[in-house]
Amino acid sequence: MVSSSFLKSVAGTSSLVLATGFLCAGLPTPSQAAPYGVNLDDVSAQGQVLGGPEAGAAGEASTHYQPHVEEKTDRLVVKFKDEVDEAEQAEILTQVAEATDLIETAEISHETVEEAQVVDLKEMINPGEQDQVLELLAERPEVEYAEPDLIITAGQASIPRNPPNDPYFASHQWNMRAVDAPGAWKYATGQGIIIGIADTGQTWHPDLASKTLPGYDFVSADQSRDGDGWDSNPNDEGDWGPQVPRSMWHGTHVAGIAAASSDNGLGVAGVAPNAQIQHSRIMGVNGRAYTSDQAAGIAWSAGVPVPGAPKNPTPAHVVNYSEGFYSATCPKVLQDAINAAHARNVPVIASAGNFGANAAGTSPANCRGAIVVGATANGNAMTRYSNWGPMLDVLAPGGAAGSDVWSTVNTGAYRQVGPGYGPLNGTSMAAPHVSGIVAMMKERNPKLSVEEIRSILKNTGTNVNGYRFVNAPRAVAAVADTRGFPLIGAIGAYYYAHGAAATFGVPISAEFPLRDGGAGQNFSRNVTIYWTSRTGAHPVNFSGTIGARYRAGGYENRYGYPVLAETAIAGGAMQKFALADGCRHAFYWTPRHHRTHVVWEAGAIGHRFTAEGGAGRYGFPDMDEEAITGGGAQQRFTTSSGGSTLFVWSPAAGTKKLVAGGGIHQYWVNNGYTSSLGFPSTDETAQADGSVTVHFSSGAVLRWRAADGVKRIR
Repeated sequence: MVSSSFLKSVAGTSSLVLATGFLCAGLPTPSQAAPYGVNLDDVSAQGQVLGGPEAGAAGEASTHYQPHVEEKTDRLVVKFKDEVDEAEQAEILTQVAEATDLIETAEISHETVEEAQVVDLKEMINPGEQDQVLELLAERPEVEYAEPDLIITAGQASIPRNPPNDPYFASHQWNMRAVDAPGAWKYATGQGIIIGIADTGQTWHPDLASKTLPGYDFVSADQSRDGDGWDSNPNDEGDWGPQVPRSMWHGTHVAGIAAASSDNGLGVAGVAPNAQIQHSRIMGVNGRAYTSDQAAGIAWSAGVPVPGAPKNPTPAHVVNYSEGFYSATCPKVLQDAINAAHARNVPVIASAGNFGANAAGTSPANCRGAIVVGATANGNAMTRYSNWGPMLDVLAPGGAAGSDVWSTVNTGAYRQVGPGYGPLNGTSMAAPHVSGIVAMMKERNPKLSVEEIRSILKNTGTNVNGYRFVNAPRAVAAVADTRGFPLIGAIGAYYYAHGAAATFGVPISAEFPLRDGGAGQNFSRNVTIYWTSRTGAHPVNFSGTIGARYRAGGYENRYGYPVLAETAIAGGAMQKFALADGCRHAFYWTPRHHRTHVVWEAGAIGHRFTAEGGAGRYGFPDMDEEAITGGGAQQRFTTSSGGSTLFVWSPAAGTKKLVAGGGIHQYWVNNGYTSSLGFPSTDETAQADGSVTVHFSSGAVLRWRAADGVKRIR
């Protein structure tokens, strides 16, 4: 288990920003009413936020400030009609600038989604000034649309809190049980599917690193801590700033919910544990970003060409967009990006918003075509903070104070320090649950359309507060499986040579790449056949205790690949695994111990045990190698007749043997142990007179005789 000595975590509402404009009109219909306890008269007031920064008794939201869209902006987004060439575009902008005293210049900075132009004004203008400039542009017949390039600020900020330090699946991930993600894994795990994470960027984390594909940074230079604008490095530089007390590492948290590796001995499991992830960084310092940059990141993730960015070589099959801000309508540049993704059958999964208000007044929830997700707390009740209304498609776990959603984070407050696990809550956390489910659906049928996905999610969900709460196994099973899993190469050859379906079952995945040049393929009898050029092809039976121990310890990441199949030996079974550096671990199981123990053959204890006959001479390990006081280690082995040998290692004396539980061993333990006698410097050795002696590193010598037991003779 990887753990952090100092777990930095954040909690509260996430990924939502409050604009200065009004709350969109249009109350929910009776069939999609507000959650129980919300007064519709209250939410009809302009700008009123229920369950937002000043949350009620349930305390779902805990921000100390109101995130917002800045009043001023120094950029516009203008889309000209197709027949207007570059020279005409420049001339129109010049004429508009000359027609008002509000701006001195209006120059095209770059092209963004769907051939819209980002116009740099070189100075900040307020909403009234924006309206005047936009009115002049709207009067031009050559202009299809013009809108302010809104600057979203503090979109990810929450206050930190001190969580428990044991973030394991069973104890913390109520959310995974709520959607029954493990129940879906018998149908799919997201293998071969890419989830785009349009968010704050990526950090290194062992639960995510092996599955993270190269992404891209779309944060403009003046809002990006790295200061270099768009580039190929989507590293999360931290979003702390004047309004954000500490960095949230929001993109890392969202990615872990969607697709953190499972059964690898690390802290959390993701909904689609075998899916890959790709970050497009669209939020910078203070959670700040232009809407045009966010649109570009979403479009690029979906494989849509974006001027100024290279072609995405590995476009996502589903894009998670855990963001939001009050806006009467969806910004057109953002709508164009979602439309372009929709046209490619790439669903954009959007958070509903954390203001306890009608989602029709929150973008991207009010963008047509997005799959919009509201939030529930533990117990499957809709949270007070979750937006509601006809824009919502489904609900998923978002958590609340005291029942947060745990996922991957970084432990740093202002810069990346190290990987850890921590809690957040909000509709930002609800959305990636759905992204993970969609990834598993897409694995079964990559050609599913966005509307087919939306329909399946709703039809297979259960009723919660009048909305449909997602059910992972039902949604995934409802997709007809169109996969064909070929058996090829060494894995296919091993499969057919060792009993095929009668031994392993039928293939339930394609062959997939693993670390150090390895590959694996899953079969229906809970067997995976692994291959590397160094070890060849060999299976691991995950229904057995050896396979269970291999899985619990971290699979190939910790132990390497099998060098032989599980093999029956006298008294039990054994299987060996090797890392790329040649280091081997031997797993031993015997029914006497009812569990599997590991011998590290590259270590001094394991080397001597193996070299001197292994289980045939010393029996099976009944414990793993463990550290002992003074910088040493020990491991015990027991034969079928009950005789036990304790191997003790120290840096000075190497590996020595004692009779485990014998008189000398008991005297050593009961009379100061390593702090007094030191470590054995000889094996327990029989003398000609029938006595047994052991020398210790302190200079002491212990002797055992049948007549008088153990004596210290030196």
